[in-house]
Amino acid sequence: MTAPTSAKLLGLRIDVDTHDGMKNGVPVLLDAFREAGVKGTFYLSMGPDNSGKAILNVLRRPGFLGKMRRTGAARVYGLRTVLSGTLLPARMIAVAFPGIARRIVAEGHEAGVHAWDHRRWQDKLPRLSENEVAAQLGRARQAFLDIFGETPRTFAAPAWFGDERALKIEEWYELGYASDCRGTEPFLPIVDGAALSTPQVPATLPTLDEALGDTHTEPRDFFASMLDAAASAAWPVLTVHAELEGGPYAADLRWFLERARERGIEPVPLRELLAARRTSGVPLPEHTMEYGTVPGRHGTVFMPRKI
Repeated sequence: MTAPTSAKLLGLRIDVDTHDGMKNGVPVLLDAFREAGVKGTFYLSMGPDNSGKAILNVLRRPGFLGKMRRTGAARVYGLRTVLSGTLLPARMIAVAFPGIARRIVAEGHEAGVHAWDHRRWQDKLPRLSENEVAAQLGRARQAFLDIFGETPRTFAAPAWFGDERALKIEEWYELGYASDCRGTEPFLPIVDGAALSTPQVPATLPTLDEALGDTHTEPRDFFASMLDAAASAAWPVLTVHAELEGGPYAADLRWFLERARERGIEPVPLRELLAARRTSGVPLPEHTMEYGTVPGRHGTVFMPRKI
């Protein structure tokens, strides 16, 4: 299955996980996208920045400390973020910067919900009750409504860590689509033996933080490989992070966007990638869900079950 021949589409997804990522990284990315003439889908963490609680993963998750070291997390995120929600109080993320959030939509990008409390969801989802899952999603949805004056049309689970309870709530919200998992192409998830009507548009390509110090030593080399991957994949989705590509690796992202244009690769919001997939005339595949691993990322992620 191939994308339309007029341009090679690349779904561009931007995750905003922290207070400083929203405050500083998002404006940098918006400037870069305006200069390159591209649009993307921004997924906003709405509530408290509890990034400092990630330190608990050093004890719980093998490989987490190694990842923090090889990606230079302390340098990338800064001491204030590293201590946020522990030794220092948590600061709010998108709700603290409604003007920046509205700028995203005003400049023609798509905005969706990433989380209310990103850290709580990522670390505790299996232990949350069904009511707590609903409360996390509902609170984020309401915060989005308060900022934009309309409900979100897309959700994306933090760290690609979702479950069937969340999928059912997203179905009830009548979203246009969600992006809760890793995979290879858009599909319909099967829950309780039946396909839902809310498509998943999975992230298909590796992320910079997964690659640095693992498969690649230099960010420019990583982005060069993503050009090749985007050109060869049927329905590619690249995820960038406001804290990384909107921070110390902003110049590398600009380099990528320039080379993408030269190669006829067009970054687009995920809704446009899904629309193009649907025009192919081939029904979306249906998959049950499972958990698996991806290279360079500690822990497990949500993904369609391998056939």
